[in-house]
Amino acid sequence: MSRHLTHRFWFCFCFGWLGLAFSLAAKSLGPAAFMSPFIGVLAFSLAEGWWPKAAASSPKTNTPRAVEGDSLEITLEISSSQPTWTDLEVQLPANLVPTTPTRVVTLLEGTKTFSVKVDAIRWGADGPEWAILTNRDRLGVSERVSRYPLHAPIRVHPPAERLNSLVPLYRERPVTGEHRSRRKGPGSELAEVRPYRYGDPVRMVHPRLTARRGAPMVVERHPDRSSDIVLLVDSSQDLGVDLDTTLRWTVTAAMALGERHLRAQDRVGLIDVGRGVRWLPAKLGRRHLHSVVDALLTTEVLSRRQTERGYRAPTNMPKSATIVAISPLLSEMTLAALVDLRSRGHEIIVLKPAMPEPEAYVSLLARRVFRVGNELNQRWLQERGVLVIPWSTGDSLEHVMRRVVRNLGRSRQPV
Repeated sequence: MSRHLTHRFWFCFCFGWLGLAFSLAAKSLGPAAFMSPFIGVLAFSLAEGWWPKAAASSPKTNTPRAVEGDSLEITLEISSSQPTWTDLEVQLPANLVPTTPTRVVTLLEGTKTFSVKVDAIRWGADGPEWAILTNRDRLGVSERVSRYPLHAPIRVHPPAERLNSLVPLYRERPVTGEHRSRRKGPGSELAEVRPYRYGDPVRMVHPRLTARRGAPMVVERHPDRSSDIVLLVDSSQDLGVDLDTTLRWTVTAAMALGERHLRAQDRVGLIDVGRGVRWLPAKLGRRHLHSVVDALLTTEVLSRRQTERGYRAPTNMPKSATIVAISPLLSEMTLAALVDLRSRGHEIIVLKPAMPEPEAYVSLLARRVFRVGNELNQRWLQERGVLVIPWSTGDSLEHVMRRVVRNLGRSRQPV
């Protein structure tokens, strides 16, 4: 907050004293009478009160969560105990574009409501940042400038991806879920029909099949199990412009996978290797889903100095967890994390978003060197048993997950 006298004060002050000086020098009341209105302005303003106080309340939004492209309304109340000219300006982050003016000048007495309509153009967890309130007395002689931090986070989600597929189990947990186990036991999905053997429970005998074939027949099923899924997010770099960026596709895929697996009773954890290591332990429940989503929406690319700590694997990661990484495979920290997790016995699945087209000024040689280096990173991971699935941004995530299921089905042996 700062207080100062405006140019009107100094204008009136200088002309008033100049008229008084001329009157004393000329021994005449004419110059003083001519300049008396300027002295009157100062006297009236001082009697009414300089530096009037005005305050802004915390803003409110019509919804705390939105999707890219939605329109929102931010409402802010300003109040003052005495008449004052008020200049209010609301500062917004880059992902919220105003469609109505963010600045208003009004004569304030009491409480007034100010609203701004914005369009959410990019995902993130930002809101209005500052309210700059400049209020003057009615004659504009004194001025008070205040900055109020606005705490109204708006979580803008990327467009939702509808997923029906699940990442196949690597090591299952003996907890009911939606995954079909490779073993046989009590469950909901048919495994095989076979003749009755000595020692089989009587409840496994199927009456209709037994009557049809004339001999006791048993129906075996696959038990439904759940698993541990850890989402690995690479926020070390963000390539592309506007909405077609690698980090946006990374967050979109991670949110869809996290929501789908939590709905299937899987425990879901999150690793962000762009800021050193940010780790959310694997848990269940809708509350944990909100924690994962909020962590993904605050994902951003940090400066190199902030990411020099290197990679350190979390100590409480489940040993049976399947790691699903979404990464363009450009960061050395991400490659080191994937190889380290693979050496610990985890199954690694990498969804590799397609690279955006480079700028026109980039030479053909530079493009080729970049492409060859990226292909070598991918091949280096595949040689160490990491499954890498390319993901073109034109393909739906559901289509990519079906390719994951098909590739894992070829590589795994039944047990």
